[in-house]
Amino acid sequence: MKKVCAMAGIVVNPEKPKQSFQELKGAGIREVMFDFGLLVSPEGILIDRNSGEPKFRPKQKRKSYKIIIEQFTEYGFLPSIARLPFVDVRLNSNDRYSYEDLNRLIWEVDRDCIRACEEMGCHNIIVQPLFAGLEPRERWEANRAFYLALAKECQKEETRLLLINQCQNRNGHFVRGVCSDGAEAACWLDLLNREVGGDRFGFCLDVGNCNLCGQNMQSLAKSLGSRIQAVILTENDGKNFARLLPFTNAYGRRSAMDWLSVIRGLRNISFDGYLILETVDTTVAFSPLLQPYLVPVYKALLDYFAMQIKIEKELKKYERVVLFGAGNMCRNYMKCYGEKYPPLFTCDNNPKLWNTELEGLEVKAPEKLKNLPENCGVIICNIFYREIEEQLRAMGIENIGYFNDEYMPSFYVDRLRREEDDEEADDMKNVFGRQRGEELC
Repeated sequence: MKKVCAMAGIVVNPEKPKQSFQELKGAGIREVMFDFGLLVSPEGILIDRNSGEPKFRPKQKRKSYKIIIEQFTEYGFLPSIARLPFVDVRLNSNDRYSYEDLNRLIWEVDRDCIRACEEMGCHNIIVQPLFAGLEPRERWEANRAFYLALAKECQKEETRLLLINQCQNRNGHFVRGVCSDGAEAACWLDLLNREVGGDRFGFCLDVGNCNLCGQNMQSLAKSLGSRIQAVILTENDGKNFARLLPFTNAYGRRSAMDWLSVIRGLRNISFDGYLILETVDTTVAFSPLLQPYLVPVYKALLDYFAMQIKIEKELKKYERVVLFGAGNMCRNYMKCYGEKYPPLFTCDNNPKLWNTELEGLEVKAPEKLKNLPENCGVIICNIFYREIEEQLRAMGIENIGYFNDEYMPSFYVDRLRREEDDEEADDMKNVFGRQRGEELC
């Protein structure tokens, strides 16, 4: 799984990226999504209203591309995924050009950007479908011709054009746009790949657009399956277009985004493509003096999402597993994964639990972990991950995994009670009773 930050979200100056690249590398981030929209804005694609001539100057932009490619090469940050400029334009009745002219210009810009991508060795390119001025019944044929024409411009076999789900603003309300229906998008991709005789086309799922359109992302992911090769992780309130840091748009201590359906959907399809974090609205709200301190948070979020998505893949790595922890997290493991990946036993640092049973597992002392069979993983089922990992490594154990599944099909919500818990509760009642009696006296 490739973990990527969008250029705008980390405020990379395409012509002077040195400082941003140093901050990214310092945090452990090794790749960014190259965004051509920072070089060729929607306004730059339009035809001049006075002269009727295109504002887009391919030769001039190619010079910019070459400068940027040199900069990215120097710092070892050549991207393997890029996004072409997105254009959502409403023409006026007095404009001297038509939607047909606009769509032709978009095609010319995209063609030029694809050439730049292949020059820099970038083989995954997110392309917006055409929809300006098109009626719903016209969209397939117009986009079919558009995408097939772009496919012909690809010179390298490994180049992939990724369609992306759209939402459109209609009188202040966001509605589902082109490729927002999973079954329809899957049909488009299959037909396009059939026509080019290969796997030239894939899909990028923008979860922010899904949220604005009120879509169930688990169902959408299921419809598209392995066609999804990239996912844009971003957040909004479901009403206003924004690119926010995940989990920051919260009300009542809960995120406004349905991250549960996102993670479960990507797990269901065994997603292993590009995770793209896009946070431009959160980033620019901070002072430039504070923005560098956000970069480690971006790295932590990407790691977190990758861990949650591939949690079952991690369990598959080992022939056998043993758990560390004898509490509710262990119960959750047994409920959701115990049958599929049965542990040999579990262990705990609490001596009172040794030689007891939990969910049919024998609870043993940590010392028993020194005699594990080859290729056996120890899965930590306890919130004190770092402490326990240090303990295990000090014992010479290297095959260590984590179980913190926050997106399971179901959870145990009742606190696990044992005899010692009841005894402790009785002791506390006696203490409070004595204190209360002393107060009354």
